[in-house]
Amino acid sequence: MGFAPGLQLLLTQQRRRGLPWARQRLVTRTRAGDEDPARGGERLGESSQPRPDGPLVWFHAGGESEAMALPELIARLGVEREDLNVLVTTERFSLHHQLEALLPATALHQYAPYEVPQAIEVFLTHWKPDLAVWADRALHPVLLSGMAEADLPIVMIDGRMPDEASQKWRWRPGMVKALLRCFDHILAADEQSARNLRRLGATTDQVELSGFLQEGSAPLPYVENERDYLAAIFAARPVWLAVSVAPGEEAVVIDTHRQASRRSHRLLLILVPECPSDGPGLAARLCEDGWRVALRSADDEPGPDVQILVADQPGELGLWYRLAPVTVMGQTFDGQAPRNPHEAAALGSAILFGPHPARFRERFNRLAEAGAARRVRDATTLGDELEALLSPERAATMAAAAWEVSTAGAEVTDRICELILDNLDRRGV
Repeated sequence: MGFAPGLQLLLTQQRRRGLPWARQRLVTRTRAGDEDPARGGERLGESSQPRPDGPLVWFHAGGESEAMALPELIARLGVEREDLNVLVTTERFSLHHQLEALLPATALHQYAPYEVPQAIEVFLTHWKPDLAVWADRALHPVLLSGMAEADLPIVMIDGRMPDEASQKWRWRPGMVKALLRCFDHILAADEQSARNLRRLGATTDQVELSGFLQEGSAPLPYVENERDYLAAIFAARPVWLAVSVAPGEEAVVIDTHRQASRRSHRLLLILVPECPSDGPGLAARLCEDGWRVALRSADDEPGPDVQILVADQPGELGLWYRLAPVTVMGQTFDGQAPRNPHEAAALGSAILFGPHPARFRERFNRLAEAGAARRVRDATTLGDELEALLSPERAATMAAAAWEVSTAGAEVTDRICELILDNLDRRGV
């Protein structure tokens, strides 16, 4: 397969460097703590795991945002085709444990090979994927070229090409056109990306505007009888929810509740601590401060006199999102590890979040742009926004926007599954 001169020169240079260069790079990065010391061979294309029998789809994820959106998609594919094997590759060592904990048990995870043709050849010879799914905002020239030379069909999902990235590629028009032509199909995340991908050389037939792939678009489960029971107890009381609240954020949440309760005396806070085991201690501290508290793990009744329900039972977030029209996302005030906001959005809860949304910054911003979420600075501004959203009309408007964003995410997942399965069917795999 012929490539543009600039791309061919790059491939030649990398081939000359070869595996000795890759091994030295591995040693240097491992010493710096940037590679997994137990699995460095995978960066050279090697693997200690056998290739499973049957069809295999290879997902390559570039960053955390893309990787975290894959487990739900892969689980959905497994339902559609039970014989399908899935391999996921990532580059970042820091993603390893987080991603493997979320992937279905049948999915395999490997580190992607370095941008060295020999390493990529070793990888492809071992795994022999039937289809590759590219979920990476970067276009890695050597890896994509190796896939194309192996006649591996490639589908890009969640394709991003903002204006600033497009401008950088315009200095290498031949290379970027050759790389884009490696893809059988490109699902662009937004109109700007679709336009820029076409301008850089992708054909009209290649590019389809699909929308953003989102982690957590499927609603969390709940027990319907329990939801009806608690809704009857809460009756017409105003309710708000604070989820995954870290110890350092408890004061912010409680100060907000105190502020809002001055105007809404029957207001109930459902407080979900970051760690369920912290529930009893948190409830005891709140009681000492004069609050009337119910503890979920103690089967306390959240009657009309209860001001705070400490919801410390694992696996019940689907219940609380359904009962609370407004959700404050914890760990967005201390910059730790907040939950995915689409959990709340999928169940129609308006979202408030702090100044440090961490790895979900893009998702929070997208919800804010859609009118489904609002960013706040501190307890005072959080209290002001909460008071405003205690108006059912305002909360309902934001909840409707959240639902629309979540529905769009589910449609993207449907389209990706359809595209992958149709591609495999056309090839008789």
